[in-house]
Amino acid sequence: MGRFRRVSARSDAAAPDGAPLPPPRQLPVPALPEGPGPVALPVRPGEPPRRRVRARTELTPHAVVGRAEVAPQSAEAETVLRIFRRRRQEHAAFYVAEMRDLASLWSEEDEGDEKALNALAAAAGLRAKLPRGEDRLRDAHIAVTDLPACFARVEEGALPAEWFEWLLRSVLRLTSHQRHQVDERVALWQLDSIDVERFYRELRLLVEWFGRSAVHESPREQRSVSVQPSQDGDGTACLTVRGPIPEIIVLGRRLDAAARSVQDAQRRALEDGAPIPFDLDGDVAREGRQMTLAALQYAVAVRSMLETGPVEVPEPAFRISVVVPVLTLLGLSSAPATLDGTVPIPPRMARELVARAPAFERVLTHPIKGAYAASASQTYRSTSAMAENLRLIDPVCAVPGCTRNVMTVGEADHIEEFDLEHPSRGGPTRIENLHRLCRTHHRMKSAGRLDPVREEGTEGTRWRVGDIAVCEVAQNTDLVTRELADLLQDAWQRHLDDEEFEALTRLGVLDESPAEAADREEAQRWGMHLLAYYSDPQYEEERDTGPPPLPPPPGQGAPPF
Repeated sequence: MGRFRRVSARSDAAAPDGAPLPPPRQLPVPALPEGPGPVALPVRPGEPPRRRVRARTELTPHAVVGRAEVAPQSAEAETVLRIFRRRRQEHAAFYVAEMRDLASLWSEEDEGDEKALNALAAAAGLRAKLPRGEDRLRDAHIAVTDLPACFARVEEGALPAEWFEWLLRSVLRLTSHQRHQVDERVALWQLDSIDVERFYRELRLLVEWFGRSAVHESPREQRSVSVQPSQDGDGTACLTVRGPIPEIIVLGRRLDAAARSVQDAQRRALEDGAPIPFDLDGDVAREGRQMTLAALQYAVAVRSMLETGPVEVPEPAFRISVVVPVLTLLGLSSAPATLDGTVPIPPRMARELVARAPAFERVLTHPIKGAYAASASQTYRSTSAMAENLRLIDPVCAVPGCTRNVMTVGEADHIEEFDLEHPSRGGPTRIENLHRLCRTHHRMKSAGRLDPVREEGTEGTRWRVGDIAVCEVAQNTDLVTRELADLLQDAWQRHLDDEEFEALTRLGVLDESPAEAADREEAQRWGMHLLAYYSDPQYEEERDTGPPPLPPPPGQGAPPF
């Protein structure tokens, strides 16, 4: 492989296919000593060092081929150079144009929901979820305003877009002034020739220089509690509590002390035959031994009463969406249920939750399509069955890109506004004209910033986001999982086949004709004749000449065989 390592340092070298590769424009930099290593430039007190990061050799087309370790003038070399040119030209131009468009949608002000509206427009254009649209808007704003020099290096093809994305993530927690300092220094590096590992290493050293002067939320400002469902869909989730380390340590020690106290009490109760404390599921009495510390810590944290002073906290209500209760609840299907309309849970867990449920809300739907079709109401409020069906259709906000769960905290909304004074003239209260929105987007829709339209007879909604963007989304009308859909379709087909068979039998279509009955009887006689011939104890295979003719039945001629 060493024979491919010798490269030319000439900047006017041509690619193997003959196409010239123009060198990128260089930003003006001060004169530096010769040599490939980093050079320290003068800096003002309190500023990060100015290190000019240089490559050992210029990245010419021949150097690209050499780094790829492929033979020059080969098909592989031409492929590598095509990719290289495309990334420096077409891809860079596309990335820069998109970031500039996104930056034009950025709004520093939050008045009038302008920022949220622009994020929706960005998510619609990107065909991404709302959080992704918000992140892209933020990154584009930082790129244009705080990192202009490096952004220009991306445009000229010297700084790959992926490297720039890493630069954006690295400076998110810095102030605008600190980002400008990073931008000024990184733009002076020899970005068109250094390798990726060198770039990441030097950038990490530069950002780490700020240390304590970097913008970080205080421990108190980072207090938060978040719930993250398992990616495996196994019915588990992770509760994360973040805050100042002394408070978290105290919480952990309180849980540990409470668990140990309860464990000692359970051990004494088992020895004395007394009632067992905190045996919520009866496991201690059934197994005859106290719970483990880990199980008790979990039980104390999850099942203890929340102390909120005079504020009364209602018991949490779990909403189980079992698409076909008969099949799943009776154990005839392994299709999962859903918690809050979005989190899949195993059938066994669903059956346990349903067994403890104080009441059920029945929703009648089409046996195959899962669609709810009720007559339109002349009142503004929907019926309880319609409201329940809406929760199943729209477990998250119906606005395209929004990810807020609205199973419990959400609001039903008329797509075509309901006319309170003349109900017959406005939008009807029926499933086809309803959806569920989060409170933020419901407010924006009521203010006219969001305008959904659902045409008659269609299954999609056309959303206009202010005067910025328009997108169309399909309505979710199918409440049936793929597995249950197959089971239901098979059951429905068997039902249709049985009905057809009964009809044919009733009409006599399947009855035998006299000729068919005679043929069937004669075939049975011939079969019995062959069985008697070959099962004869005196039968010898070597002398077999075949069975003798079958005598005709009384009153008939020779057999048809």
